[in-house]
Amino acid sequence: MGEEGYSGETSHGVPLQRINEYMWRIPESYKPGMTVPGLILADEKLLEKMRSDRTLVQCANVATLPGIYKYSITLPDGHEGYGFPIGGVGAFDAETGVVSPGGVGYDINCLPPDAKVLMEYGCWTPIKDLLKGSPVICLNGKKVRNTRVVLNFCRNDRHLYTIVTKTGMRLKATSDHPVLTPYGMVNISELKPGVKVATYPFSGIKYEKPEHFIILNWDEFDVNIAKELKARGLLPLHSDNPKLPILIKLLGYFIGDGSFDGKKTYFYGSLEGLKEISEDLEKLGYKPSRVFTRRKSSKLNDRGFTGVENSIFVSARSFRALLEKLGAPAGKKVSAQFTVPMWLKRLPKWLKRLFLAAYFGAEMNKPQTVNGYNFEQPFVSLTKDKEAVNSGIQFFKEIAELTEEFDVKSLGVRIEDLKSKVRLKLVFSEKPESLLNLWSKIGYVYCPERQRLALRAVSWIRLKLKVVEERREVAETVVALHGSGSSTSAIVSQIQSTWVDRRFIERSIYESRETSPRVPWNLPTFEEWATENAVSDIVWDEVERVYVEPYEGPVYDIMVEDEAHNFVAEGFIVSNCGVRLVKTNLTVKDIKPVLKQLTVTLFRNVPSGLGSRRRDFRVTSRDLDALMVEGA
Repeated sequence: MGEEGYSGETSHGVPLQRINEYMWRIPESYKPGMTVPGLILADEKLLEKMRSDRTLVQCANVATLPGIYKYSITLPDGHEGYGFPIGGVGAFDAETGVVSPGGVGYDINCLPPDAKVLMEYGCWTPIKDLLKGSPVICLNGKKVRNTRVVLNFCRNDRHLYTIVTKTGMRLKATSDHPVLTPYGMVNISELKPGVKVATYPFSGIKYEKPEHFIILNWDEFDVNIAKELKARGLLPLHSDNPKLPILIKLLGYFIGDGSFDGKKTYFYGSLEGLKEISEDLEKLGYKPSRVFTRRKSSKLNDRGFTGVENSIFVSARSFRALLEKLGAPAGKKVSAQFTVPMWLKRLPKWLKRLFLAAYFGAEMNKPQTVNGYNFEQPFVSLTKDKEAVNSGIQFFKEIAELTEEFDVKSLGVRIEDLKSKVRLKLVFSEKPESLLNLWSKIGYVYCPERQRLALRAVSWIRLKLKVVEERREVAETVVALHGSGSSTSAIVSQIQSTWVDRRFIERSIYESRETSPRVPWNLPTFEEWATENAVSDIVWDEVERVYVEPYEGPVYDIMVEDEAHNFVAEGFIVSNCGVRLVKTNLTVKDIKPVLKQLTVTLFRNVPSGLGSRRRDFRVTSRDLDALMVEGA
């Protein structure tokens, strides 16, 4: 049977032929393609209710499906669904018929309207605003990748469950919405404190539609190059061109770690990062080279270094011309004058974020601590000829201005003399709040290794801040208790916290605290915690609380195209609505010899339907109560 949905349309125009008091017929002549009539089982009162939505139209639609046998039937409980009406029944020929997921029914497990769903390009949108075709991300295996919405649903609900994790993340959903755990998808209402849940703690930036303006036009290129760019959908280039996000990423990364050599455009990076760049180049219509790897020697302050360099290139002249017009430095970066493009500054924050994240993916140091608990200052560096140092400083000032839009604090540009050249370093604050904004809102593009470290750092910093805040609250509580006459021993026995001990309580009572409490000895270091709680793109968090609250209003769900059938909501990996169909590679020859045994097994293990006379499946009244609450 189909799943619920309401479109606002009605069935008042559907012709009905009365058979008797409780049976009505929709003639095959009503709709082109109907091969059998529709049969409605309802009295006048129920029938009027069916006319108020698309129930009868959907019954007629089912009658057009290939191989349908005798009738498309709608039972007395019929009402509008998705595809099939709810209460719709159809039998189909085994050879010429179909298996209809809409007829089997969708599992709709929903989220509140404002639940943030992470989309392609690191932006988010409320689930209520997602449409068919909207690009979102999912977790396939242990890595995130892009997919698209194929269906969206809305219904009303009266209760919402909330889970709160140890790092402070929070998710609200209907009782049956599944969340990914180490044991697979588990309904939110069945989660208990201590259970681990899969998170992808990148929050990103809210999606906004760009204002429409021209970035590049025909007259900026010679005729042949303009034709090539037009053929690839890249000219004229407007601010709302669907390929612009990819161009912004490639431009940002190129400024950091790319170069021109004749008509060729080179990108350098890790094998995994170059694979992502290659995929994006192909989306633009360009064919990248294979990856070239070589050993490379370099010098810094008279110290020699030897490493491995991976690179790819694009040999199309039109691609080089396009990057240059967008703002890529045409000559050597040490002497070239370049800035953040003016057109970029007119775009919404989520597009500015792509430029920053790609540049940081090429140039920014990875997240790492100096002592297990405090992170190094993030920085990006740039080497310039002394004659061009001012242009480098200006570029970094503009980068700093962009990051301030994301509440990431910069500490200024530092200058290091390298004899004939100058090394500029733009340094960012190591304060936890600034780091959280840097790594959860901007992050790294085309550098998956650093992005994974950033995700882990985000979760650990949230945990650290939560622990320190808990210790601060405990310190205030014990001072108040002691002031009201409680003894130290009584206070120690009363305080229940993993993160404080007797010594902390005593110091809080007898020594005045002028600063925030320190990190406790039993908080794992970042490196220890990350090793224990992260696998590839997944960061495992732990449920701390689960509670349910009354709610009156709409809830939403989506189905995605990817075979993994999940998406990221509020930073959690959650299941999409879906259909469970059995698919095997068995043939008729495989099944025939064991058909009787298979049928008996299915009937024994699959719960009975309404009206079953089976004697081997009986339940008590208590069992029925449990089935009503928990399902079969």
